[in-house]
Amino acid sequence: MLRQVPANVIEAVVDVLAEAGLADDVTGRSLMIRLISQALDVELAIPQHATGRSQLIELVTACSRYEGGMLALAYVVGFMRPGSPECERIRQLVQRPRVLDLLPSAEQDRLREWLSGIVFPGLSALMRRAGGPGMPRSSGVHNAWDAFSYLADFNAGLDGVPPAFAFLELVAHRIGGQLRGRLIEWNDFQARRLRLEPALLARRAAAAQDQPETSRLHLMIVVEHDAIDADRYLVSHWCQEDPAEWPPPCGGSELVFDADLERCVDRLVVAAERLWSEHRGTVALEFVLPRALLNLPVHRWHREHDSGTPRPLAVDYVIVVRSLERMNSRHWHRLWHMHWDALMADPSAARVYFENGDDSPDLDLVLSEPEWGLVVLAAAPSAAPPTGADSLTAALRSGIPAVLWHPCAAPDTLRELVAKFTEGEGIGDLPMRAKDARRPAQRDPVSSLEDVMRDLVILWDDPSRLVLFDRPMGHPQRREEIVDDREQAS
Repeated sequence: MLRQVPANVIEAVVDVLAEAGLADDVTGRSLMIRLISQALDVELAIPQHATGRSQLIELVTACSRYEGGMLALAYVVGFMRPGSPECERIRQLVQRPRVLDLLPSAEQDRLREWLSGIVFPGLSALMRRAGGPGMPRSSGVHNAWDAFSYLADFNAGLDGVPPAFAFLELVAHRIGGQLRGRLIEWNDFQARRLRLEPALLARRAAAAQDQPETSRLHLMIVVEHDAIDADRYLVSHWCQEDPAEWPPPCGGSELVFDADLERCVDRLVVAAERLWSEHRGTVALEFVLPRALLNLPVHRWHREHDSGTPRPLAVDYVIVVRSLERMNSRHWHRLWHMHWDALMADPSAARVYFENGDDSPDLDLVLSEPEWGLVVLAAAPSAAPPTGADSLTAALRSGIPAVLWHPCAAPDTLRELVAKFTEGEGIGDLPMRAKDARRPAQRDPVSSLEDVMRDLVILWDDPSRLVLFDRPMGHPQRREEIVDDREQAS
């Protein structure tokens, strides 16, 4: 029965046999032809050629035409040269060809020489983008060659491009210079061999559209009360290295005492900055908090305490809080997505609703209208929902993505502040404009509005950036159970 074997597999098998010396071994080729004929119970008519490689091409092509022919070839090579490198490589090519197995040794050596010296922050992020969200993490990757070799074990995506080749495109786009040209030329040649040129060009165009100088990376920090000890918190974090990837792997969790909470965040921010060292866009800190902690003064916290001169987080970062309850309440998500999409489509100042303190009983009904995208609370929310109507709960379950409040500012002051923020561009990127306004508020003396900015709380909830928790709310992991996703995956 006839069967189709990819041309690149036939070529790779011929390369292996030639590199093993069979192109120059007439007797060895004759023995191989007889043994394969016996295994298939077919008389293979393989003509003589001027070169041994040409006869190998004829032989492997003939084997590819028979059901079981390639397996018979692999068996015969193993019989003639048991335990040899060529035996193992041909078995791999026949049974489960990998990208590296399809490459001649000279091509592998050339690529290894180029990639072994390429090391930069975000290498693992490029691996995950090339391999897709389902790719297992590896802790044994130290340079671009390690990453390429690891990705070579994974199957191609729907477009046929192997993850290893997609990774080369991303690396080439990242590094630039003469080596970039070499990698692109190498990838082009392999794409022609594998008949993947259109798909590879589409990948290249997508990589070229990346604009790191305008992208934003996020460090999401989840803080929860420990269910047993009221003086301790469970802190988990997710650090984004690639703007195109969400969620990133969880970076781990730890239990800390109340007094150490700010320093714990300090360590996470400094570690994130190491990963972001080559990023040219903006970065944001997102604190996902339960209601009881929404008034933590995270916007007043600092980093680099060990330096002796801590630096305010508000100087360098977009800082927002998010609702842990809403993130875990899937029955609220449909309305949340609807309001977010409407806000992003039209972020005008007309979408701001100012609570006056007297409308709480009717707020659920009022906020159900799709026109509202930001609610300014008349007062800071209490640590626990009050008996009866509650403004924050109404805003969250109505799907309002942005909520703003201040611990003590008068409503008229907040109106003035919001009016200043929404001039021109509306509320589309309110957190960024709040960051710009907070910077002068770090000086003394400050104006009255700048003073209000110091303690302004912005709950900015993007429903496209969610993380999943593998434990019930209010039941933190114990210390011996705490692991890093990267360690777990490896």
